[in-house]
Amino acid sequence: MSSGADVKKAAELKLWLEGRIAQLQEEIERLRETLGYVDATLRVSTFKPAIEMLTESKASAETRELKRDKGGQVIAVATITPDAVSVEPAGTVLKPTTPPFRSFLIGKILEGMKAKDEELVKGGKLAKGAGLRFDVEEVNGAIGKLIIENYREKARLNEILSTVSWTFSRMMEK
Repeated sequence: MSSGADVKKAAELKLWLEGRIAQLQEEIERLRETLGYVDATLRVSTFKPAIEMLTESKASAETRELKRDKGGQVIAVATITPDAVSVEPAGTVLKPTTPPFRSFLIGKILEGMKAKDEELVKGGKLAKGAGLRFDVEEVNGAIGKLIIENYREKARLNEILSTVSWTFSRMMEK
């Protein structure tokens, strides 16, 4: 049979073990929380899908000519990177006030994509800062460059480019 000293020692060890287990569990929870924070930060700022990394390593930018839908005349040049597309009118002066530039391309298409992305950000499905952004640079009252950032998907890029081509074609008719 155990002596009173053995029982007292076992009780002390049990309390110490229970306290230590609680400390370690709390530390594990904090480590998991910290790891989640680090993962989220990395995902937002540096994570790129493998296809984007391959695209970047092969060529930093792709240039594509946008042609008028009637006659095939080059009306703009698009410079495409994994993060942005920049479109510059080629050989023609296009004013941002000429329809359907503001009403359709900016107002309906690009603002619509931007609004969808903002909803995804609010819902936590898209990182803050990863939503579509765009800017129109004007030179002497004409469109100098249309810059669209964070298009994210190839299908979206193709939609943007075909819409720009269609819009610029309509603008040239006016």
